[in-house]
Amino acid sequence: MIKSHDQWSQLGEQYLGEHNISWAEKMESFNTQAPGSGPLTLMKAIMNDYWADVPGKTQDWPAEHVDMVMAKLYWCWVAWLEATHPESEEE
Repeated sequence: MIKSHDQWSQLGEQYLGEHNISWAEKMESFNTQAPGSGPLTLMKAIMNDYWADVPGKTQDWPAEHVDMVMAKLYWCWVAWLEATHPESEEE
């Protein structure tokens, strides 16, 4: 889905795995969806999994866990950016 990776989007892709990325791509294939809806919906799911759906107050995370979650969110942002601003890819 991402055409040009940097270190963090590549790491995010590894953490997300093929199943999650193919789910975002499938959402993009629906004619009723706006460009970038797949990555944004995946981003919301990640925030729900690691923050909103956690019962009670969240605990401190080790740095590796923060990096994993942030890399996933960063991947979603880069995929959304590429989907919604295709002209920036040509520069």
